[in-house]
Amino acid sequence: MATPKFIAPDISFSDRMQKEEEFFSRPFLLSYSGLNRLLYSPALFYNHYVLGQRDDVEDRNMVEGKLIHCLLLNPENFDKEFVLSAQDIPSDNPRQLLQTLFNHYKELKQHNPEDTREELHEFSGAIIDILSDMNLYQSLKTDTQRLDKIITEKHVSYWDYLKQSQNRTIVDHDTYNFAKSVVQKIKDTPAVIDVMGFFEDPLRGVIKQNEVELVKFSDNYPFGIRGFIDNLVIDPSTKTIKVNDLKKSSKDISSFKDSIEYYRYYLQAAIYHRLVEHVYLSRPEYKDFKIVFRFVVVDPYMQIAPIRVSDEKMQEWLNILDEKLAQAVHHFETRDFELPYEFLINTEVVL
Repeated sequence: MATPKFIAPDISFSDRMQKEEEFFSRPFLLSYSGLNRLLYSPALFYNHYVLGQRDDVEDRNMVEGKLIHCLLLNPENFDKEFVLSAQDIPSDNPRQLLQTLFNHYKELKQHNPEDTREELHEFSGAIIDILSDMNLYQSLKTDTQRLDKIITEKHVSYWDYLKQSQNRTIVDHDTYNFAKSVVQKIKDTPAVIDVMGFFEDPLRGVIKQNEVELVKFSDNYPFGIRGFIDNLVIDPSTKTIKVNDLKKSSKDISSFKDSIEYYRYYLQAAIYHRLVEHVYLSRPEYKDFKIVFRFVVVDPYMQIAPIRVSDEKMQEWLNILDEKLAQAVHHFETRDFELPYEFLINTEVVL
């Protein structure tokens, strides 16, 4: 087995081998993002999934996309996934102290769960110690006077904000207001709302689901396939299953075709198509139904439109998916993540 050269330096050989055995001993679900990472750089895939060295970085466009998804499809989850950034931020020295104290608070939660302190005033001893280390407010005569400088309404509010932001995505108010405006415009755009099933009458038997997780295992692959479909609408009257994927584009909507190629969104569309085939078209009640896939695209200028993928184009993408999954199988079966597939099977690549 080839050992990827691009390995996190803080892991020993024995730990790496242990993580490999753990990874390959249990079922793995390959998503679009995982497949895309594997095609782009098998070594990065290896670090991320095999070694667990996560390196995900979310840019503004990704955060906007996630936020729009949440506010449109699952608004009840906003407080679980996001927190608005603090507007009244303390000055530098108190903010540094509060951040240091918060790191101490997190360590206590991790290593000393019986410590139930939550409120800022309950950490007065730690505050005094940090003030001394920072040489802050030491000209004041008493610890009470020093604590009065820290335990203020503004600082208590910021402390509560630090606690609320744990494991959640922080969004600024401009981003939040933009996302809210986009969601409102989507709801005011009949062409979009119609394909997403918001106008459908449940009495007609229409089923609309958001954030649907679908999984498929096959003997053809040493892994399963997984996808989270943004919006799925089953319409018995037209015998169609609409699969809608909401995309926040960083470019104008007319350039989205370029984004499909650059980000390999065609693989995501094909994976979703295969999953819907497997889960729904295998059922007797849906055997004659047709799958219709659309991207619902939002650009930075708040231009919003659905883009339908033709049957011919989808078949082309499905063929590409089969080819790329075969390449993924090669990486898994050989456990070789040194280079992309074409460089592994050829002595050299000729242009």
